[in-house]
Amino acid sequence: MRHLFTLLLLTLSTFALATQVYQWKDANGNTIFSDHPPPGTKAERKNVQANVMDTSGGSYATREALRKAPVTLWINECGEPCNGARNLLNKRGIRYMLRNPEASAADGDALNKVAGARVVPVLQVGTTVLKGFVEPDWQAALDNAGYPKSADPTLPGGAKITPPATPPAASPQQPAPK
Repeated sequence: MRHLFTLLLLTLSTFALATQVYQWKDANGNTIFSDHPPPGTKAERKNVQANVMDTSGGSYATREALRKAPVTLWINECGEPCNGARNLLNKRGIRYMLRNPEASAADGDALNKVAGARVVPVLQVGTTVLKGFVEPDWQAALDNAGYPKSADPTLPGGAKITPPATPPAASPQQPAPK
C-alpha cells in the first residue's frame, strides 16, 4: 500500500511540473510569479513545461570522446584479426562507423588515403590511425581518446554501429511473385 501511495505522489508531481504560472507587477513595480492569479489584478498567464536533459547518448565523457575523436573501423572478412577488432569495440560499448574497402570503391579509396594502403583491420580514432589488430595498442588509443573501458550502461544495448557514410550500391529489383 505504501508503494502504491508513493507511486501516486510521483505521478501527481509529474503533472505539477507542467502547470500554469501567472506573472504580474505589484504596486512597487516588482515582477511577481505565482501559481494563482492575483485577485482583481491583470496577470499574464505563462505555460511552464518540465525541464528535461537528453542523456541518451551515454555519459558525458563518452559523448565528448565521440565528438572529439570519432571511431572508424575498416574491416572485411579477414578472419580472426577483423573479428577481434570488432569484438573489442563492441565489448567496450564504443559507437563506431564500420567501413569495408572491398564492398565499396569509395571506402577503398578512403582507406588508401587514411592508411596509405588497402590493409585491414585499421582503427581510426580521431586523427590516430592504427594498422593491424594489436589489442594493447588499440586499447591505449581508445583510452587516450577518453572512451569507456567497458560498455556504457547508459547506452541501451551497448555499442551502436553507424551506417557507412556512402550509401550501398542499389540492388536490382526482383520481379513481383505471380
